[in-house]
Amino acid sequence: MGAGFGPIKVADGVYWVGVNDTVTKRFENMWPIPDGISYNAYVLEGSDGYVAVDGVKDIFADEYFSKLSQVVGDLRRIKYVVVNHLEPDHQGTLEELLRRAPEARVLISSVGARMIGDFYDVPRERVLPVSDGDVVNAAGRRLRFVYAPWLHWPETMMTLDLATGVLFTCDAFGSYVALPPGRIFDDEVDLQRFVGEAKRYYVNIVGRYTKNTLDALAKLERVMGEVKVIAPAHGPVYRSNPRLPLELYRQWAEPVVDPEVAVLYISMYGHTARLVQQFRERVESRGASARVIDVAEEHVSYVLSETNNSAAVAVLFPTYDSSIPMPLNDVLYTYQVKMFGRGRPAGVVTDYGWGPVAKAAAEALTKAGFKVLEPLVTLHTRPRPDELARLLELADRLAEAALAAAKK
Repeated sequence: MGAGFGPIKVADGVYWVGVNDTVTKRFENMWPIPDGISYNAYVLEGSDGYVAVDGVKDIFADEYFSKLSQVVGDLRRIKYVVVNHLEPDHQGTLEELLRRAPEARVLISSVGARMIGDFYDVPRERVLPVSDGDVVNAAGRRLRFVYAPWLHWPETMMTLDLATGVLFTCDAFGSYVALPPGRIFDDEVDLQRFVGEAKRYYVNIVGRYTKNTLDALAKLERVMGEVKVIAPAHGPVYRSNPRLPLELYRQWAEPVVDPEVAVLYISMYGHTARLVQQFRERVESRGASARVIDVAEEHVSYVLSETNNSAAVAVLFPTYDSSIPMPLNDVLYTYQVKMFGRGRPAGVVTDYGWGPVAKAAAEALTKAGFKVLEPLVTLHTRPRPDELARLLELADRLAEAALAAAKK
């Protein structure tokens, strides 16, 4: 089912016992993961027993418990289970783990403690809420907890093992792509590939929560002097450069925009595609670059990642059933859900045989946080010269706006 390999030592008394998922086609049944994803779980050996940190998706329970047993032996030796985040891809094995480790107590944020019963059958007396900054002696390991709400649920926290400096961050700093067999560290993998997929993961999963991301980064800066390893729940473990994921999250949360107009389009019979070419040439003639994306061919997951740093966005499309064609409408809706605009300029071009809907697209972009520039361009299927002049006018305005934003 997964691409399996055994436990791996992360630091003294700290072991990776995660799994690879090469079966699931879409993460959260939305975001494509053609190269899979890892669910990183960990276990810590203390003087008085063991501490499990998060778990894996339930369909990988057998592999997870096999690895856990290789490190721990009798699972009754597990005295604590750290739940950094309640989502089922991390806690699908929680109930079974607590059955096999009957003395284990659950360390979880106070908000998580109020929510855990909505997701899992866990006796209340086994739940031990912790607060931001708390230090707990768990089976002989001193653990400090960092509350990081909305990365990306309200209850999320991170856990720092004070003996080794390993910081377990769960979804924060995660990445798509399954780990290579036997290689889990940043200095053992194709890091450039994982960083690209970490950006897509961030924009897809966490990107809506920009303020919370920046708040968490500020809080982490106060403990980074003690951190030697960043151990997320997906993707590589950062031992060579533990500051890298923080630097990347800051770049993605406060992106430096490129002097680029992202041109998102869909064309049914080639008319819009020809307009896109004219639009692109005009933008580039004004000194800006144009990133052209056919939204009928590119999944919205990749569109989000590819346009995160574009200084401006333009949408060009034909009307369909007196509305916006579905692939583009999906992008505009996702932009709204992710509050993606951040005040960036945007433009709208629609060509039609009947039923122009440029205003509807403009409203969708505005709801997503873009600043829509005039003119809203509406073209007939065979556009007249005056209509084409408006197309070029909009290209000029967006190119100028992109260049100005990049200079700032």
